[in-house]
Amino acid sequence: MANDSPEAEQLDKRSTQDSVSIDAFAPTNIESETDQRPPGFFKKTSLRIKASTFSLSKSILFSWIRPTILGNNADYLSLQPNDLVCYVMPFQSTTDLLVLEQSCIDAGLPKPTAAFSEKESRSFFFLGHPEGTFGRKTLRQQSARMQRLLQYQSENEHQSSSQENQANIKIVPVSLFWGHQPDREKSLFKIILSDNWTVTSRFKKLMSAVFYRSHILIQFSQPVSLADLVTSEPDIERQKRKLMRLLRVHFNRQKQAILGPDLSHRRTLLNTLMKSEAVQTAILNEVSKTQKTQHKVEKQALGYANEIASHQSYRVIRSFQILLTWLWNKLYDGINVINIDIPKEIAKSHEIIYIPCHRSHIDYLLLSYVLYNNGLTPPHIAAGKNLNLPIVGSILRRAGAFYMRRSFHGDLLYKAVFDEYLHLMFTKGYSVEYFIEGGRSRTGRTLSPRTGMLSMTVSSFRRDPVKNIAFLPVYFGYERILEGSTYQGELSGKTKQDESIFDIFGIFSTFKKAFGQVDVSFGAPLYLNEFLDDHLPDWKQETNQALTPTSMTQTHNLLAVKLAERINDAATINPTNLVATALLCTPKQTIGEQRLRNQVKVLRAISRLTRADSTTVTTLNEIEIIKHAEQVAGLDRISHHSGDILTASATTAIALTYYRNNTLHIFALASLIARIIRFKGSVSVAEINENCEIIYPFLAKELFLNISMQDLPERIANTIEVLIAVGLVMKEADIVSTTDQTSDGFASLTELAEIVEPCLERFHIVLMLIADKDIRSSKEIEASALDVAQRLSLIFGINSPEFFDRSLFARFMTALSATDSITKTDQTWIPSDGFTKLHSSIDSLLDTSVRFNVIQSLSHR
Repeated sequence: MANDSPEAEQLDKRSTQDSVSIDAFAPTNIESETDQRPPGFFKKTSLRIKASTFSLSKSILFSWIRPTILGNNADYLSLQPNDLVCYVMPFQSTTDLLVLEQSCIDAGLPKPTAAFSEKESRSFFFLGHPEGTFGRKTLRQQSARMQRLLQYQSENEHQSSSQENQANIKIVPVSLFWGHQPDREKSLFKIILSDNWTVTSRFKKLMSAVFYRSHILIQFSQPVSLADLVTSEPDIERQKRKLMRLLRVHFNRQKQAILGPDLSHRRTLLNTLMKSEAVQTAILNEVSKTQKTQHKVEKQALGYANEIASHQSYRVIRSFQILLTWLWNKLYDGINVINIDIPKEIAKSHEIIYIPCHRSHIDYLLLSYVLYNNGLTPPHIAAGKNLNLPIVGSILRRAGAFYMRRSFHGDLLYKAVFDEYLHLMFTKGYSVEYFIEGGRSRTGRTLSPRTGMLSMTVSSFRRDPVKNIAFLPVYFGYERILEGSTYQGELSGKTKQDESIFDIFGIFSTFKKAFGQVDVSFGAPLYLNEFLDDHLPDWKQETNQALTPTSMTQTHNLLAVKLAERINDAATINPTNLVATALLCTPKQTIGEQRLRNQVKVLRAISRLTRADSTTVTTLNEIEIIKHAEQVAGLDRISHHSGDILTASATTAIALTYYRNNTLHIFALASLIARIIRFKGSVSVAEINENCEIIYPFLAKELFLNISMQDLPERIANTIEVLIAVGLVMKEADIVSTTDQTSDGFASLTELAEIVEPCLERFHIVLMLIADKDIRSSKEIEASALDVAQRLSLIFGINSPEFFDRSLFARFMTALSATDSITKTDQTWIPSDGFTKLHSSIDSLLDTSVRFNVIQSLSHR
């Protein structure tokens, strides 16, 4: 349950001014749980809810409304069979009680209108109560039933002699939102139909139920244990105040998480931005620099602000929800959401910045859809200016997009306006989403992260660290992406086409194709204040001399890498990933069905057993996986009397590399270990460790692997045990060896070892070029490596466009420099002892034919 904090106190002050709800659908003679008479004294005629009227009202209401109910199960609420349950709602409302009653009945939970005990005829109370003739204000006086429950728990604690005999009263907070949305636009109709930071009135509930019967959200939250409260606080009066404070803070934070911040009008936001000190300074500097009039520069700055700023509209979001529900049902077999409880919990106390991987244009829509459908406010999304198309751009802006240029090109005025806009987003409590990869990945790999938005975020947080920021990685796992053919064209050399409004109509031609399922997985959050405390001591001190531009750049780079690693940690493994990985390890991308089943089984076991804490793997069996992937990926089946054969055409094989690359990092360490054992035949665990410790840091840089060098030996030992368990290797004493070469285990080991081969070949090419003393610059090495890799791909038929991706060679060069494997002089590159060990280790893991062809390619260079 929530604790006190400065922002919670501000929310609490605002909520105490809210008006109380008046029922729209139900009788108003609800039993008064604020009655101050002694326990057990109830007027059974005038104060009792008439059961028949209450039941009839509930039936009428639920014959029409279709609410979304979250958290209404005993496991989520951690309820034990002997727990006594009492529900609390923020404001008195019989209509809300009707909805709560039916929700509990549907979930098999104790009913709020059931007797709590012999002395308590009901199991609910309200935190706020009406006052005055029209019931428009609340003093938040303490509920009489709440006081009696505390007294009962306290007495029980003193009377019970054993822990087993002690009754534990659980107070379960329940929040209801009728047409939940942020309050910002001034449309009367919108205000009437939508929930906001004032208490929902009778008319609002009625209109919301009539017109938007599916936009009603009921959120059950983790209970407060009165036993724990009584134990921690012996004084009864302090117990009452503490419980009231806990519940007030919780309801305010729950409202913040679901509705988002109490938003002002967009025009007010832009006026605040224009009056800020940073923007005013930039305007004066621009006037001085360009000799333009101040009025003209201010107009230019306001134009930038309007070009950037989102104009989030709940009506558009609600329309998108309806449209996207139809679209996902047309395209996909379902959306599998993993770890949604993480953002739900974090949103109560932190400003969330969602950091997704970037695979497709629909990433923007998918995350907002998932969050909205799970009761969270959709984020404001940083989108490239190229998406600000006619009509579409305006719609996306109202769905939450704010636009930014790919580069600021030294335009300091634009930079100041954008920085200030982003700062306002954070300080006002908006959730934000941006892609640190910059653009969509055409190869399926996680791209090298860019630090532009991250540096602006860190700068904003250092300037005003009141609102805690949590970065939340998100992984999208597609079995088939909409842009698949476009990506293949671009990788084969075609010019990237600019986005067009007519691209939207192309989506309709995809409906006849199978796209399988899509996974949305939330990873482990990274808390910015904790990260800065660990890596940038005294970051709060503006005059700290240690905070040099170099140290800040290093911090931003490290933050970007850590987030990329956490995105990969959140990866899921679907049937297409498994089949693509297995098939592309075979000659000519052709394999017998039985052999494919065995290899899929091995890959699934490795992913589950070596990364059980972070990876979600498909629950389908091997036969179902192959059948599913065959339909989605478009594999060809060849019938044969000794068993069917599955193969991929050249075009399909290239497409499959995308889905293999999605999860390449999951199998990288296991593949490296398998390759060492396969090439050595028989090898000691110590030698395996030695080779892995030499090569792993460079694999980690390329694939964003999140295993520290300290944890590496343990992970190696665990992986070896897994390989033994699935029958790929044998171990006697400290020696690990291959199985018989005719066995299925040896075949699976050989294919597993192929996964990491392209990485090692690229490393080998660069190392050979560095050893050539004639090459002077990094760019020359990268260009030559690209040329050699293209030649090898033609010789060995490597259908993998990223094999000769220039950025991968550049990343390896950076890793070599960072590990001091090489140093640069004016004349040449100087290899170190680490360089020699790396070169020798990689050479021992490559076929002679590969090394020979690299030498031949270098001689032709």
